[in-house]
Amino acid sequence: MKKLILFALASLVIISCRKDDDDEEKSESLIVGTWKTIDYRTISGKDGSIISSNTIPDTDCIRKSNYNYKNNGKFIGEYFRDPQTGECGNTSFYEEMDYSYNEEAKTITYKTDGLTQEIIKVHSLDKTEMQILVDENMDHNSDGIPDKILRIYTKQ
Repeated sequence: MKKLILFALASLVIISCRKDDDDEEKSESLIVGTWKTIDYRTISGKDGSIISSNTIPDTDCIRKSNYNYKNNGKFIGEYFRDPQTGECGNTSFYEEMDYSYNEEAKTITYKTDGLTQEIIKVHSLDKTEMQILVDENMDHNSDGIPDKILRIYTKQ
């Protein structure tokens, strides 16, 4: 009988620890982490098919840049395009601001000193890929229906 009680208690501890781990994973937003731009895609507004894809070369300033979303609501962007000259180089430039991700509205809001700088629409987000809506007002394939341009990020 003592063995049965001991086994039951041990099982409860294991299940309890596993549940705590699951809760920890759920509490951290999918957006938290470091992201890199890998592609731009144009998606048909009519049927959702890919009209075009423009993979960003590894040597491009956009591809070299990092976008880090911290769990504490801080965003740190590391860019390799000189803000003064527009030239791509090996020196990085940093930008830090507050952000919030609204999962229900699928929006990221960036703020500096409490003032909203930008709100962007997230088309989709999972553990490895984030798609940001860049434009949804142009008809790229001339079918009379506006298409979507998405910026594709991969989590590092």
